[in-house]
Amino acid sequence: MSRARRSDRSAPSSADRLNNLHSALEKRLIITLLLLVAVRIVTAHTGVRKGPIVRQVDRILIESSDPKALFAFFSTYLQLPEAWPLAENQGYVSGALGAGNVNIEVYRYAQRGNGPAHKPAAAHFAGLALEPYPLAEALRELKMSGIFPGPPQPTLSTLPDGTKGVAWTIVPLPSFSKSDMSIFLYEYSQAFLKVDVRRKQLGNRLTLNNGGPLGIQSVREIVMFAANFEQARGAWRRLLGSQTQPGIWDLGDGPAIRLVPGTKDHIQKIVIRVRSLAQARRFLKNRLQLDSVSGKEISINPSTIQDLSITLVE
Repeated sequence: MSRARRSDRSAPSSADRLNNLHSALEKRLIITLLLLVAVRIVTAHTGVRKGPIVRQVDRILIESSDPKALFAFFSTYLQLPEAWPLAENQGYVSGALGAGNVNIEVYRYAQRGNGPAHKPAAAHFAGLALEPYPLAEALRELKMSGIFPGPPQPTLSTLPDGTKGVAWTIVPLPSFSKSDMSIFLYEYSQAFLKVDVRRKQLGNRLTLNNGGPLGIQSVREIVMFAANFEQARGAWRRLLGSQTQPGIWDLGDGPAIRLVPGTKDHIQKIVIRVRSLAQARRFLKNRLQLDSVSGKEISINPSTIQDLSITLVE
């Protein structure tokens, strides 16, 4: 009898078994939560994310000391359709043209004083406006990728229906921008402009005009120099995702971005696709604007386009 009683006392009760079960479940839950936190931390620091950030390049920015002359070269001479006309607002001059799959904006900030009258006009590729996937999602993905953007900068304007609202929002990307190169996200409000429809309209106008005298079809790629190539490539990979080839990203229907080693971080040139290189060569040669012919590409003489570097390919 005494042995039976000792055996009964040593066996766990139903309450004890239930408590042990709860304890085990709590431990498993804690371990699961810790693993989830660890995965999120690793994800944030390795660039793994759920979806893409950039849909395509919306606009190539060119800063010019003589935007009127440069705008006329693109609009009158090359016959690119106007996305918006060249205009001045409080000293800021801006105009844009459609190049098939992307807009090219020419601008100048308000001038301070009068520069030397003999100073020749000069321009440089000053930045890229990147169209994001829905901005709210893109901002979350930036954080997941370890990229820290500047605060969103919405612009209020009169919408097509006559009401006041947000026309577009700019999100600076400080880690990609330099002193003379600005990289940022740029999202139009759907209530203000359906950018994909507008881009197709401009592309159709260019097609109907046979691409102008050069037979322009689209901008194939934007070539960027990077002083620290491997570091820059890693940063751009976090922003743009997988590379098509090492240092090259194809972005939707817009131009690709090609990163190459250089002595300074800047946009070196754009590469434009034309219908016929022979046609483009004849046109430029007859007007003394042909700079060089190399393999399957030709270049416009930079001295005729304010020192810009533009290459043409089929």
